[in-house]
Amino acid sequence: MRSWLFKLLALLMVFGLVAAACGNDDDDGVTTGPDEPAPAEPSDDGDDAPAPADDGDDEPAAEPADDGEEAPADEVMMDGCEATVPGTKVNYAVFSPNANMDPTGSSGALVGGTQIVNVWDVLMAFDPAAGVSNGQAAESLTPNDDFTEWTLKIRSGITYGNGDAFIAQDVVDSMLRFFDSRGDGMNNRAAGSVGLIDFDNTEVPDDSTVIFRLHRGWSTFHTLLGDEPGMIVNPRIIAQLLDEEAANATEETSAARLVRNRMAVTPDLVNAASFGPYEVAEVEPNVRTVLRARDNYWGGPVCIEEIEFTFPGSSVANWEAFQAGDFNAAFLRDPRVFADAREAGAVLSSEDQNIGGLFLFNQGVRGAEVIGKDIRIRRAIHHAINRDIINERAFEGKLKTTNAIAAEGTLLWSPELQECADQAPSYDPDAAAALVEEVKADTGWDGSMLLVHADTDPGPEIAQAVEGMLEAAGFDIEVDLGPVTTVLIPRVIIQADYEMAGWGFNADGATWVASLNDNLLSTSGSNRMAFAHPDMDAALGELYGAANVDDQRAAIAAVQCVWSEQLPAMVYSVTEEGLALAPNIKGVQRAGATIFLFGNAYIEN
Repeated sequence: MRSWLFKLLALLMVFGLVAAACGNDDDDGVTTGPDEPAPAEPSDDGDDAPAPADDGDDEPAAEPADDGEEAPADEVMMDGCEATVPGTKVNYAVFSPNANMDPTGSSGALVGGTQIVNVWDVLMAFDPAAGVSNGQAAESLTPNDDFTEWTLKIRSGITYGNGDAFIAQDVVDSMLRFFDSRGDGMNNRAAGSVGLIDFDNTEVPDDSTVIFRLHRGWSTFHTLLGDEPGMIVNPRIIAQLLDEEAANATEETSAARLVRNRMAVTPDLVNAASFGPYEVAEVEPNVRTVLRARDNYWGGPVCIEEIEFTFPGSSVANWEAFQAGDFNAAFLRDPRVFADAREAGAVLSSEDQNIGGLFLFNQGVRGAEVIGKDIRIRRAIHHAINRDIINERAFEGKLKTTNAIAAEGTLLWSPELQECADQAPSYDPDAAAALVEEVKADTGWDGSMLLVHADTDPGPEIAQAVEGMLEAAGFDIEVDLGPVTTVLIPRVIIQADYEMAGWGFNADGATWVASLNDNLLSTSGSNRMAFAHPDMDAALGELYGAANVDDQRAAIAAVQCVWSEQLPAMVYSVTEEGLALAPNIKGVQRAGATIFLFGNAYIEN
């Protein structure tokens, strides 16, 4: 019960944004990770992200922060209502509108994560202050000694919108959709991490238990269950839809893709297949999503009646609209606005995202013959681009630039990592020009290269600055600017029609292992670049078993050393991102990365 006594006590306590409790009043599902789990990295978004102006599991061009301020103290979760309060509403300004309500068709925290988690719910919710996950739709998740086996217990009594009972086998079947959809136009980057589950040897001994067995030890496996793979879609409905679409499938468009397309525009299907705190009331893909409180949520009454997600146009526009009172929640991913938000006293929950500002290089995705396969070109780009010029022209000098995959001041940075980062090519336009001429002479290449970038402010300024620096080195750059969900993500993820792209891996406390693995492992189904090197595979292998912070720092330093030698991509900044909330919105909870659950939230009068 959400008692008024607890509400009164809440007024006497210091509130943060991140709530440590679960969707109902139970706290018994705490799952620890390793003996010394890595807390949320004060500088890294768990979803793979395209790099639009403001900035993908799993996500766009970087808008890093000039300051890795820690997230506010955990809010003591108080009960805010005894029934949904009519007329209460959160107007939420998003980073980018979502294209799909299906978890396999979402691109993480930046492009739909918060919209979908509030519909589907999630098995585990990540606590960034403690670096562990708490049970949400799951009661507990317990590892064995070497993290190769994890036992999941789900809550009893949960039913989907269509009345079906949620059972343990559903977890496995739902997660297999990520694994089976690799290479089939799936937007979500989690296929790489889900592929580390040994499904052949994973067991479901009863309706409340899953025993996951992994191909290798993974000390932070619990974080995967707070991301899209932890959002369970009723497999019986999916099976029915696949049967219906089988006759419509073609060589180009599979039945699975047709199902995702139907889920994108059919609220009734989504609501029947989900059990989260909200249902979809209206959806206009790439434009607007409206959620309404579910009246039979397993976690108890949902206080806030409606959440409307819309896109003002950029982080700057989000903040300006928030200040004007048009929104009471605004996602921010631009260093130019975070200082203003703090000064204005907005309630903030944010994290720095390592590898938040990044340029991808296509190195032969799906067998394409592209110039990015030649490491001399990747080296030339590193020599040609001056991070400080990007900062001044696009971010007014407020961007926190870095050449490292873990920036100084973040949890996993170390002097050893920085030493390796400094071995990568530094700004040297003469060296860049010499390499470009060498490749032209050897191969007959004409210098042309396609740069794809999001058009969200300050994306055009980033692209223009990079175009100028590369052309000064002898490249002939074509720039394709467009919206994240309709241009950047399709060009990079679905069509693989790019040579260089503004992006971000967004590695934070909830996702840093998965972000690196999904994007860099040679066998990953989410490797957007076709980068492959045995030394990188070996270094990534060490990340999974790293059970304490010292081991994790050593492992990520080894990844940096290989990165600086092989140059899979070019990192230029660490990115702060997070949510600005009106002070009277309480009880918002982090699910994973910067994805926010509103099941326990309420508006204080």
